[in-house]
Parts: sequence; structure tokens; C-alpha cells
Amino acid sequence: MKIDKIVTEKNDKIMFETGELHVKNDDPEQWEATINGVENQRFFMEALRDSRKEHLTFETDAGTMDGFVAVEGMDPAATQNIVTLTGASTLNGYKQ
Repeated sequence: MKIDKIVTEKNDKIMFETGELHVKNDDPEQWEATINGVENQRFFMEALRDSRKEHLTFETDAGTMDGFVAVEGMDPAATQNIVTLTGASTLNGYKQ
């Protein structure tokens, strides 16, 4: 599903161009997000470096959802600044 807005636990807005949230097999325990054109690189770089889980809220075309994520990978050298996130908790608000 398309991500329209991402907000951190401290109510900081993550600026990005496009994003997709994927729930595997309709299981809110297994999900991931791919974000393109990320401007807030430092937030994700620090989380990746420290192996820190972050709580994010996603505004999507299917409603508001939230959960803890682990930064799986970053490609800052790419022209699109791609960040890959893996769900580290249940995706709250997901409706099957």
C-alpha cells in the first residue's frame, strides 16, 4: 500500500518522495516498508549504526498504522536515497 506520511515517536515528520508498505501473507507480524527519496537520512543512519528499533506511524491509503521498525538497509549513493525497513513488532491498525 502507498505511504503518504511517516512520523517518528517524537512527532518529527520524515520527508520522502514515495513509499510502499508491504504486509506479507496478510500477517501484521510480517511487514516491511521501502521509502524512496528520503531527506532525513541521519535518522535512519543512526538507527542502522546503533541497531536501534524505531517506532514509526504511517499514514497510508488504507489508514493509519504504526509499529517498531529495524532499518534493514540504506542506499544513500543511489539517486533515490532508498531506505528499507523491516517490521520489528505487530503493525497496529492493519486490517486484513
